[in-house]
Amino acid sequence: MNIRAIVKKYLIDNHYDGLAGEECGCETDDLMCCDDPELTCEPGHKMFCSACQDADCEFRIESGHCIRKG
Repeated sequence: MNIRAIVKKYLIDNHYDGLAGEECGCETDDLMCCDDPELTCEPGHKMFCSACQDADCEFRIESGHCIRKG
């Protein structure tokens, strides 16, 4: 089992939707997709975010949804 699989299992077992960093977010199905995963990423939940309607929003994972810490 690699680190990505361990983190994914933890997130799913604890009812999180993905990881959230300072300027990014990723879902469990596309975990750690960035070139430089931050050690500061925390478990987070998918939520509607009106600021994420902008296609250039760094937190956007799909239309109007973000992963936020907590």
